[in-house]
Amino acid sequence: MSTPDQDYTRQIVMNRASDIPDDVPTWAWTYGDRGRIALSTVSLWAGRPGAGKSTSARWFVAQVTRGTLAGCWLGQPTNVAYVAREESISYVVKPSLRAHGADLARVFFPEVEIRFDDGVRQTPVATADMDLLIEACRTNGVRLVVVDPLMSMIGGKADVNRNNEVRSHLEPWRQLAEKIDGVVVGIAHLNKSGNGDVVAGINGSSAFGEIARSVFGFAKDPDAENGERVMSQEKNSLGDESLALSYRIESTEIRTDSGRVAEVGRFVILGDSDKSVGDVLRDAGRPVEASDGPERTAASDWLSAYLGYQIRDSADAKRDGKAAGFSERTLQRARQDLGVAIDFDGRKSTWRLPSTHATGSPHVARGTGGTGQRVIETPGQSIGSDSKRPVPPVPRSTREHTGGTSQTPPGGITASTPGVTSRVQQILNRQEAE
Repeated sequence: MSTPDQDYTRQIVMNRASDIPDDVPTWAWTYGDRGRIALSTVSLWAGRPGAGKSTSARWFVAQVTRGTLAGCWLGQPTNVAYVAREESISYVVKPSLRAHGADLARVFFPEVEIRFDDGVRQTPVATADMDLLIEACRTNGVRLVVVDPLMSMIGGKADVNRNNEVRSHLEPWRQLAEKIDGVVVGIAHLNKSGNGDVVAGINGSSAFGEIARSVFGFAKDPDAENGERVMSQEKNSLGDESLALSYRIESTEIRTDSGRVAEVGRFVILGDSDKSVGDVLRDAGRPVEASDGPERTAASDWLSAYLGYQIRDSADAKRDGKAAGFSERTLQRARQDLGVAIDFDGRKSTWRLPSTHATGSPHVARGTGGTGQRVIETPGQSIGSDSKRPVPPVPRSTREHTGGTSQTPPGGITASTPGVTSRVQQILNRQEAE
């Protein structure tokens, strides 16, 4: 580097395109056979508080340290540096990494050590320490660096809304990704704009979205069941942007180094989502219109008749509701209005009206009376200890149009079967009419 009193010259060098080798990106992460995050780039993971973006980043770290992340590091456990500036490493970050199964020996928490005449002091890593951080990452084989949050790397005197000032603080992190031939994942917060543009909605200057080659959005879905959320790729300068996933933050218990048990959240991908984070934010920001009331009432009427005394797979209900002309948002509002109960079996769920038992049979009461048999309930009648009466299962009638009469399978119960109570007769007659 020249000093002010040194003479130097400047000239333009024209490089021919034919002399510059070109290539295709190497993907650190692939999903659905598509590249999502390329090597030597910055990736932003953005969402509003509580969306689970930091938790998802720790899931990502765990995959990298175990060599289980689909991409160029698959089968190659890789070291990670985690710069935590908001959450406690001892109480939040490390327990969360443990819950996700990370190889903790491969996770580093970098700090700057400053030596004075009277001792040593450690301070958080800052952008000004980039040369030292690059050297430390290379020495320790680190290929992934997580900065949580990336905004904390902007100097206190910088105006976070001025593009040129923010770029001067973000550019070194892009260079870090290139120098370690790896990835920098920065956690970012979204503002409360309701236009659904995740990249433009990142707090601060537009430089955040411009520096990053990939941006992922995270959001709670107010219409979803059991706390389901949405993660979607909102920018991919080098590949496909079609990724939209449904995920959940599940509570799990882990044992810490102290021997005590901690309950922490764990990021779990449920599968593809039919909506993006942009869709969720736009719906949340959409004002309630006068037409919403009648449409919501109509959806409630339709859903009530659709469920009746049956139990329906939630995916079928959403599909049939859409076919009937109702958006999923309206259908979910109707579900809430009706108090529809949701029962889960693994990752699948079913919907039922509150008066319908979880076994799925018509007019079946809660519980079995301790006999293992079904308990018949007359619709609208409360179930008390004196009204539970175990009865044999009632098979459905099969109609064979012979002379206008219906025939019951051999051994089946009919309204004329001896010993059948009046309540059972009523139910059988109703089934026959249906």
